[in-house]
Amino acid sequence: MTLSNNSNSNVASGPLAGVKALDFCSFINGSYSAALMGDLGAEVIKVEPLTGDLARAWGPFFKGESQFYQAWNRNKRGMAVDLNTAAGREVVYDLVRRSDVVIENFRAGVTAKLRIDYATLREINPRIIYCSSTAFGSKGPYRNRPGYDPVLQSLGGLVRDNERFSGKQALGVAAVADYQAAMLVVMSANAALYHRERTGEGQMIETSLLQGVMSAHAHYYVQPLECEEEGAPGIYPYRLFETGDDLIFIAAGTDKFWRALCEELGVPELGTDPRYDTNGKRAGRREELTEALQPIFRKKTSAEWEEALIAKGVPCASVKNYMEFFVDPQVTAMEMNPVVEHSLIGPLRLIGVPVNFEKTPGSIQRAAPTLGQHTEEILRELGYDEERIAKLRQDRVIIQ
Repeated sequence: MTLSNNSNSNVASGPLAGVKALDFCSFINGSYSAALMGDLGAEVIKVEPLTGDLARAWGPFFKGESQFYQAWNRNKRGMAVDLNTAAGREVVYDLVRRSDVVIENFRAGVTAKLRIDYATLREINPRIIYCSSTAFGSKGPYRNRPGYDPVLQSLGGLVRDNERFSGKQALGVAAVADYQAAMLVVMSANAALYHRERTGEGQMIETSLLQGVMSAHAHYYVQPLECEEEGAPGIYPYRLFETGDDLIFIAAGTDKFWRALCEELGVPELGTDPRYDTNGKRAGRREELTEALQPIFRKKTSAEWEEALIAKGVPCASVKNYMEFFVDPQVTAMEMNPVVEHSLIGPLRLIGVPVNFEKTPGSIQRAAPTLGQHTEEILRELGYDEERIAKLRQDRVIIQ
């Protein structure tokens, strides 16, 4: 097992090198955006309560450390601070004075109670870029409503729409609202940094799981107000089929791919049949086409169909599990499965930096921190002496 070239180097590289970010988040939303900023070179400090990010309780576990937490919190140093104490808040304010970006995902009103809201922090550092990423936003009737990704998938139409792909209404296991919200935070924070570079102004940024799920499915949120919808919705075939041993996804969404698929399936007449020769016609007759195609797919294995259809140029994929794909040769070639050293777990494979820069490549500098792992290290950097640190520890403002 070879460790990543950047494993434990702790040397930031990437276009955001020199940017300092504070992460006050739990779970995916917010936490992953800070990890991505760390991938791009930012120095990220994760500030957790003494009980830790709530995601630390989500299994499975490696030597007591959450698998999920590892994915969302790499490239960060971590400290545990009690924000309900004046001394704990003063630690955070000292961090804010030297920071560029703050990211939080508390429910509306919580940051004001903790006195780490934007109004408070901008008085301490007017240049701060403050990113709030909640479930439903800070206004409207749902502003105080709790929400996870599946809540927004359910409200937003995704659960019902999955029926077109698998024949059943179902939640998508990919936390699309969470991860899209994370991308929106990174995009917006970088735009705000650029604005600040030109003007000197910090600002507040808000996004939400609601905006994440809608922006990730923008093609479905289109409604004509003065005319009627025409034609069947969607693409066909663009769905799973049962094979002789498993499942395969077929994405023959163009007329060219449709004809190539039909040729390989041994039914070339369907490819030119005037009832099915355009996507609109196929989408309108998806049930009868599925009934015709499904028995053919059962005649070979997924691997056999995949090999044959790729040779024909038809987009398709046999169904794999996460770990099978994690060691796929293409994933390795894209450097998306490096191994890093975790202080407790040992060697740990994570996903690589998901974007490549020619001049300023990002890197994985460190695995996710254990709870409070870097608290004392960070306090010393702030100029706290041993006596002051000991007092904070004695008063249970910090741990470790």
